[in-house]
Amino acid sequence: MPIFILLRRLSLTVLLLLAATSHAATTKSLSLTSCFIDGLALEVQCGNLSVPENWQQPNAKQLTLNFAVIPAIAAIAEPDPLFILVGGPGQAGVELAPMLSQVFGQVRQKRQLVVIDQRGTGKSSPLSCDDETIDPEISDSETIEPETSDTDVYSQVMSETAVADVLLCASNYDVDLAQYNTNNAVRDFDAVRQALGFQQINLYGISYGSRAALVYMREKPQVLRSVILDAVVPTQAVIGPVGVQAARAFDLLVTQCQALAGCNASYPELAATYRQIKQALTAKPLETEILHPMTAQPTVLKVDVVKFISVIHGLLYNSATTEQLPFIISEFAKANYQPFIGAMSQGQNTSASIYSGLNFNILCNEDFVRVTEQQLVLERANKFAGDALFSSVAQVCQGWPKFSAPSNFSTPVLSDIPTLLLSGELDPITPPAWGELAAKGLSNAKHYVAKQASHGLITQTCAATMISQFLKQTSFDDINADCLDQMPQRKFWLNINGNR
Repeated sequence: MPIFILLRRLSLTVLLLLAATSHAATTKSLSLTSCFIDGLALEVQCGNLSVPENWQQPNAKQLTLNFAVIPAIAAIAEPDPLFILVGGPGQAGVELAPMLSQVFGQVRQKRQLVVIDQRGTGKSSPLSCDDETIDPEISDSETIEPETSDTDVYSQVMSETAVADVLLCASNYDVDLAQYNTNNAVRDFDAVRQALGFQQINLYGISYGSRAALVYMREKPQVLRSVILDAVVPTQAVIGPVGVQAARAFDLLVTQCQALAGCNASYPELAATYRQIKQALTAKPLETEILHPMTAQPTVLKVDVVKFISVIHGLLYNSATTEQLPFIISEFAKANYQPFIGAMSQGQNTSASIYSGLNFNILCNEDFVRVTEQQLVLERANKFAGDALFSSVAQVCQGWPKFSAPSNFSTPVLSDIPTLLLSGELDPITPPAWGELAAKGLSNAKHYVAKQASHGLITQTCAATMISQFLKQTSFDDINADCLDQMPQRKFWLNINGNR
């Protein structure tokens, strides 16, 4: 074994063992082993830590948190790693470790990465059903597909999924659902920090993870060296009436198409065509036979209006898939459904999932209960989705077990921690205005907006380089954001070959 590899491995192991020893009083249940994660050709440290299910009853029922420490490339790492809080709500951090290790490659030059399965996800007491067919229509992460079989992707529609079945699943969880909330998740994250012996950490939160990061800033400011918020969800914002934000992103897409001669000539009535499809599916859902995109075998395709809107909405999350949308919509109107099902199948091979039990539990109790009548009026009026996306989840929330978030949950977070905020102008669920809203309470912050990016700058832009620059001295003067303005304009598909 080359000596530098041996030194690097020993340095990480010694650091973690010393940390565990120095915190023996609070980490007697910490377990660390060298391991490999599927999809990541790199040895990491896999960890388990027992924490109270109810943090107010520390000696009562425990649950096990699953996490992983991805080593720095340097033989001796900086003392303050980057903790990564992922989105959903309902993503498992460890499941995304291969992708995160890659996109944060520059950060890993000198810093370790720590990824955690939030309670209710992954291997941390997951909240899912054995026969998962529920697609939470409202989710703030574009990288995840619903927990569903490949067949159900095409044949299942929300209208055929009984709300009673979802609630039955919830009633079968052998946990106290009231404890599966954002504040307890933050307590868990900090317990991992303490167990590993880190005095201070840097924090990156994407989408829902940015909200968790803001709560972390409120609850444990002294342990945070810096914070990066990507696709920002302020505590005072409400995830739920997403149609308004989706309509904004769709209108921007239509405007961009109209500004390009080829796109405008091919799809002169794009918005009208979209509305006509919605109207037809509202009157009569589609049921037809298609060829499965992977097996080429006959397969039943069912599409109701909620499913159609959801697929189009999901494609708006990423700049690359957005470029296909005018073509997909136009072909659907011509009864050519292959581009549509191709779009549906794009994420089917992902190893990460949304754990719908946690998704519903947090959305229903931390967001949907805060929706105002004024917000509902605006939601119903938007021309992209109306209240179709909202109402499909609201039906579940009516019967979902209830808990109350802390009284200060929705108040703005006030902090002087160095904070870098990132937004995409074309984001269909966490618009730049939300980044501005969060920044109002942050006295040492700067907000960057990428004009041609959508949801989550880390995978679409040079944001990883900016984050690496920021982490060196936590100075905004060190950041070169010119690369955000160098993103190319959208070029839309004009035919099946993608010619633009």
